[in-house]
Amino acid sequence: MKHFLKRYANISSPILITGPTGTGKSKLAQDLFAAATINREKFLTLHLASVKEELIESELFGHVKGAFTGAFENKLGYFREVGHGTLFLDEIGELSHEAQKKLLYLLEEKKFTPVGSTTAFDFKGRIMLATNKNLKELVRAGKFREDLYYRLNIFPIELLPISLDKEVLCSKIFEIFQQMKERFNKKELQISEQVKSLLLQALWKGNFRELKNCCEYMVVMSEGTLVQKEHLPIWFIEEISLKNAVGEKEFLASFPEDYNLAVERFEAWYLEEKLKKFGGRVNQTSRQLGISKTALIYKAKKYKISTIHLRADASAEKLGIWVA
Repeated sequence: MKHFLKRYANISSPILITGPTGTGKSKLAQDLFAAATINREKFLTLHLASVKEELIESELFGHVKGAFTGAFENKLGYFREVGHGTLFLDEIGELSHEAQKKLLYLLEEKKFTPVGSTTAFDFKGRIMLATNKNLKELVRAGKFREDLYYRLNIFPIELLPISLDKEVLCSKIFEIFQQMKERFNKKELQISEQVKSLLLQALWKGNFRELKNCCEYMVVMSEGTLVQKEHLPIWFIEEISLKNAVGEKEFLASFPEDYNLAVERFEAWYLEEKLKKFGGRVNQTSRQLGISKTALIYKAKKYKISTIHLRADASAEKLGIWVA
């Protein structure tokens, strides 16, 4: 996340954050705002999925009294209310075609017109957007304007499922676990190596939210100073068991529909499994796979596979060391 903050914090153009539910899109937008020196007046968030379709334009652009049934007074709308601040639009894939058209005009001309009005106002703020949908597929299906998609996709940030980014997963397990220990006054509590291994194996389809629920449960249920397997939620154990027993059909179904994303996810899983098999040793793994050492190192960095951690785990297992 830190490299995103450094590179994107002060970009005035729209920033599009994509990724599955629970990967921290809203949190990243807030962190970008906190790290920025531009558009600092205020930070507003509008969850488009929670707004009725017929009211989205009014919420965004505002309306004048009498513009439609129920419009008893003027409404500023988020684009005007944000002023020189930053507006975060969550679930941008929920916009109607008419609202998409107006948003495109706002991005191009930096102007907008409230519903029922003929007066245009200048937009002086900054926009960040997020979605858990595949906008390319929506474009192909005719549900999202192609010109708007390319206008939004100048500075994209894609957040991967946390199960694919072991570095982020490890740091988040530690961070959330520490928070839960403080919350429930169990400061001496530690995670057993067996539980740590299980946490790193999980698919975490709910991403950070699911991880937080799991950490809260195991901290509450743990007795003594060590979290053991029996302290994990039943649903977590069932998911791990299902993953270990999964057949070819279910395994394939776990991959995304987008071909390129599916290929990358499989490659990340495949390379990590092979590096684990050979104890994180790059030379031996590259020889066995028939690829160059340089290519393997590049791909390991791309998918954030830590060969150092894999070698350390292999050494600990060989020596029979279990660290809490």
